[in-house]
Amino acid sequence: METKHRDLVNDWFAWTADLCADPELATLGEVHRLWADNGRIVTHGAVRADGIAALEKLFGLFPSQYETVAVQQPFHTYIEAGDQVVLEFDILIGAREPASRQEFRVMMILSIVDGKIVEMREVSAVKAGGF
Repeated sequence: METKHRDLVNDWFAWTADLCADPELATLGEVHRLWADNGRIVTHGAVRADGIAALEKLFGLFPSQYETVAVQQPFHTYIEAGDQVVLEFDILIGAREPASRQEFRVMMILSIVDGKIVEMREVSAVKAGGF
């Protein structure tokens, strides 16, 4: 099984988790280290961020919105096909206001070009029971 993008995926998830404790990580330089200039996030069919400045703004909200963001590994599914990665995983999210904790099952497709994420498409659903 091909895994040339696995380090980037793991680095991005670790960086996202670290954002909750360190707002200084949400700089344009840090976002650009992982995302392409034209990167975009599409969640449930709606564009949440389009372009590097919008990604910086979105990730800049993490420290105020989330206490924890923890992607659970091993992934349920990890498939690489060229420059696309298909993932299925559970994620534990602790929100700050209102304080809550929920577990989600996420299906995600990442498009990666020149070692940077160009697009992330995801759908998710709350798992029963939370954590």
